[in-house]
Amino acid sequence: MPAAVAERARAFVAGGLPVARARRAATVALVRDAPGGLEVYVHRRHTSMPFAAGMMAFPGGRVDPVDLADGGDGFVRAALRETYEETGVLLQPGDLVPWAHWITPRFEERRYDTWFYLAALPPGQEPADVSGEADEVGWTRPADALARADRGEVIMLPPTVVVLASMGGFATVGEALAAGADRVVETVTPGWLDDGERVWGLMPDDADYPGDDRGGAS
Repeated sequence: MPAAVAERARAFVAGGLPVARARRAATVALVRDAPGGLEVYVHRRHTSMPFAAGMMAFPGGRVDPVDLADGGDGFVRAALRETYEETGVLLQPGDLVPWAHWITPRFEERRYDTWFYLAALPPGQEPADVSGEADEVGWTRPADALARADRGEVIMLPPTVVVLASMGGFATVGEALAAGADRVVETVTPGWLDDGERVWGLMPDDADYPGDDRGGAS
């Protein structure tokens, strides 16, 4: 982990930090078929953004009070609203395929409880940066986006990396959406481990998970 993040994790273990409430959020990976295979729409957030500044991500954001009106599914409504506000693409609830669910580690000051959805780009629509929140937008194959991250050309949060990697095995949008219909979505809350020199992020399938967070992963 970066030095500042590692120090916060250590301070949490030492008992000096409270657990922040995780804010609900939703994000959508728009996908389309292309000659080179399945492509996903991504944007790189401006460095002035309060969260994930300068990072490559999918369109999305927090669940707002308007998304909770009439007792509807706030995650779904936030996903539809944020996609439209950030890209101009109008989706319907039935277009969303639940794909992943992540909750930020307990030591973080800014925490999110986020659902990730897949959605095929509707015919006749094309996404664009209508919100002005990005300095780079475009379509990419998941493998190409991950290769850019490996080369240090872009930075991504772990959920973005994992979601992109999970789409790499599908040649078409149809294949991905069909897999999503039977997909079992398990909640992921990363843990961490301090080896004295560095703090390492841990996934639930790591043998040492949750690491130094002895209070659990809630």
